[in-house]
Amino acid sequence: MLTKDFYNIIDECLNQLIEKYKNDEQIKRHKNSETGQKAYAFLIWFLEFYGKTTHYLPYITDGNDDSSCDIIFDAPDYRRNNRIYYVVQSKWNQRNKTFQALDSKEVGYALDNFRTIMRGYKKPTKNDSFNKKLLELQTHIEKNGQVKFIFLSLCQENASLADNIASFKEEFKPVGLEFIDINRIKRDYIERKYKQITPDNPLEYTYSPEETSVTLTVERPKHHNGNFIKIDKPFDAYIFLVKPKTIFSLFEEFGFRLFFKNVRNPIINSEINQQIEKTLIDNPSYFWYYNNGITAITDDLSDIQARAKQIELSGFQIINGAQTVHAIYAAYKNATFREQKKIDRDVLITLRLLQSGGKDFDLQVTRYTNSQHPISERDFHANDKVQIRLQNESFNTKFWYEKRRDEFRGEMPKGIEFIPNFVFAYAYLAYELQQPATVLKNSHNLMKGNNKELLFLSHQEEGLYDLVFNEKTQFEDMLCSIYLLRLLAESTTSGDFEQVFTTHLIYRLALFKLIFSKESHKHCTHIPPINKKVKELVEKGKSTILLEIFQFIDEKMTEFLEKPENKKKWMTESYYDKIQEHFGIV
Repeated sequence: MLTKDFYNIIDECLNQLIEKYKNDEQIKRHKNSETGQKAYAFLIWFLEFYGKTTHYLPYITDGNDDSSCDIIFDAPDYRRNNRIYYVVQSKWNQRNKTFQALDSKEVGYALDNFRTIMRGYKKPTKNDSFNKKLLELQTHIEKNGQVKFIFLSLCQENASLADNIASFKEEFKPVGLEFIDINRIKRDYIERKYKQITPDNPLEYTYSPEETSVTLTVERPKHHNGNFIKIDKPFDAYIFLVKPKTIFSLFEEFGFRLFFKNVRNPIINSEINQQIEKTLIDNPSYFWYYNNGITAITDDLSDIQARAKQIELSGFQIINGAQTVHAIYAAYKNATFREQKKIDRDVLITLRLLQSGGKDFDLQVTRYTNSQHPISERDFHANDKVQIRLQNESFNTKFWYEKRRDEFRGEMPKGIEFIPNFVFAYAYLAYELQQPATVLKNSHNLMKGNNKELLFLSHQEEGLYDLVFNEKTQFEDMLCSIYLLRLLAESTTSGDFEQVFTTHLIYRLALFKLIFSKESHKHCTHIPPINKKVKELVEKGKSTILLEIFQFIDEKMTEFLEKPENKKKWMTESYYDKIQEHFGIV
């Protein structure tokens, strides 16, 4: 999604909020100023989207005539143990400024404002509600309470400000400080709207179960036998029974962070979830018989006593049973108090709890415990940093990078198309890395059903993952590969990518880079990088030039294939060398 398109979405939301709160004092006061109204509405949108409430509206106050709005409010932390005070400064920008980096003067002003608050020098405003919160905040700070500052802006992140931000964090450690730009907002919007998962919330202090101890209540209805099974070789493992309220509380506290190592997040509106919820409400006594339960890993299981009903765990992660967890959470949350009591009385869930055996062991357990549902190898890498980075970068384009199956749900925004990461990877491997024969061999083996998807197996497993996905892998290069793959497929196979990956056409994709580079250097000594030039031509609607090159390649390839000796061994690396010789490239 291009930044300008996302800005239009936000702008329409702000217009709706201005209409919704047209009788609000602040909206009325700025009735002749679009800037004033939009700045106020932008902060309301932020509170509604992340805070899911407008309870804090009375505490909003205008800034010092800089079209920003400030607010101070407090909320309980995620575990409800303490209160956190949030100080938010927002900066609405007009459309043309959203492409610019965050202005250093605005950041300097914000940081000075935050420092003034921390040092107790902030002066009262004309807003009595704001002043009340400011006084509460100062008392909170004096008691060493937790504080988080947020600067919200509809523009781009400015990497050059890292030192200023780091200096503030060091001076007021451990006070929180977060800058939220338009790209962060867009990613969070996509997470919620098109993936149907809850993004990290800057207005909550969120704990990760991997970094925080989890207290788990287990059921021991018969004390004489303990109601559990213990395995101690080669790794400790237990099978416990737990009640729905325990699962509900876990998800209520940690949300989707419970599934960080899971190969898939729960599909919220799936038929499976609906069936699980229906069984919980209508036939709770049958639930244990119908459901396989949940499998989780944890760091240490050595101190669990035979009669313990509450156990404290670190590094807790659910690696199988995401659908079950979310369905229980949804059913329990929507149930009446009477129904909840009945569910807890009649339902028990099997929990397999395993001690982590290290990354490789945990991954294998995740693979095999999820094997009852068809899962692609690529799903196991969905949480890798490189996959997350590539996807985030794709959100600035019209081609979204799908890093796991069924990730995008519901109707996609107009003009956006999601493409699986294996399609990106095949095109990149053939075009950018110049290994078309590797693509051919792998795709043919997969069609025969006699090979794993090497794209998502590591080098140690004789796979290609480390070759294709690493710190040097740039989304811009992948996008260029997709642009050319699409042009080639549309002109030869009616858009069928698979035919490109499994036929001689893959060599045409690889050859394009060599031919275009050679031709470009003939006519100009100073040319931009080839991929940048391709991207520019496609996005400006000048693809005719590129299609002419493909036509030239097609004619020469036809000549090459007419020779009988060139119809053999076409999946070998040497075959591509022969093609290059025919084209006079080597």
